[in-house]
Amino acid sequence: MIQLLPNRFSEDKKSAPNTKVRGFIPIPGTPVEMPFTFIQGAKPGKTILLTAGVHGGEYPCIETAIQLANELDPAEVAGSILIIHPVNPSAFLAKLQYYGPYDGKNLNRVFPGKATGTVSERIAYEVHQLQQAADFFLDLHGGDIHEGLVPFVIYSKLGGSATAEKSREISALLGFPYVVGSVSDNGSIGAAALAGTPGFLAELGQCGRWSPEEVEQYKKAVRNVLKYLEVIPGMPEQFAVTYLDKMLVTTSSVDGCWYPFVQLEEEVKKGQKLGEIRDYFGTPKAEYLADEDGIVLYLVTSLAITKNDPLCAIGVR
Repeated sequence: MIQLLPNRFSEDKKSAPNTKVRGFIPIPGTPVEMPFTFIQGAKPGKTILLTAGVHGGEYPCIETAIQLANELDPAEVAGSILIIHPVNPSAFLAKLQYYGPYDGKNLNRVFPGKATGTVSERIAYEVHQLQQAADFFLDLHGGDIHEGLVPFVIYSKLGGSATAEKSREISALLGFPYVVGSVSDNGSIGAAALAGTPGFLAELGQCGRWSPEEVEQYKKAVRNVLKYLEVIPGMPEQFAVTYLDKMLVTTSSVDGCWYPFVQLEEEVKKGQKLGEIRDYFGTPKAEYLADEDGIVLYLVTSLAITKNDPLCAIGVR
């Protein structure tokens, strides 16, 4: 099956037009195998990489990818689509937030990865090889086990102005309320952008749950992007979105119990109290203030917090 993947493409190894292939991508030196669906369209066109489940507890995106992989008809596809669902199956089965069970690392903080690194680094390395062969990269995420969020999209400002502008433009086609720029170079979209591949990281979902309604919304959004890229037929819908310059993530400085003082989509001012961490007796240990004016994009909803955990993210205009 591996010869069918985009980074293995050569004229003599392409799959036949109008076909769909399913299988597993083994990660060398690890027990991990990523389930994939590869769709070779009936007509030539762009090469699309779609990933879901980089974080194991983000369920709406994983179910979205599974359903899209089943529903997309090769006869209607121009080009090829590789869907990985999920990228991090060991974290998915372990019901873990953020981290992988083998090395305790956050997969979306170790891109572009290492061929001889830890398990998470090796997964990132394999995905990065696929990114480099793609014309566009869609990385689907959603509210992890302990996160509440408003739907938003992140695009990378790295990799040159043309790549960044294309990523920004197409991000709006999901129809999510907010589109945020990023300069992170160790996440999936930053690594893709530095390799010259435009794309985005989408967020939709709440607190480690999924619903048919969320999945339908996600599928419709992804299909709209594929229409714009002329990979599937149809006229893409245009949306009015709010563009944000950056996202500021507040992280915990101590262990304890987290009490947020703000709500999702709340407009906050610089210096406003976002929340505090208290000890097991209810005594405040640390408080957290907004570094700039902005909009609350996600909030950690768990009472339990350990040092260096994210607490809140603010999108800044």
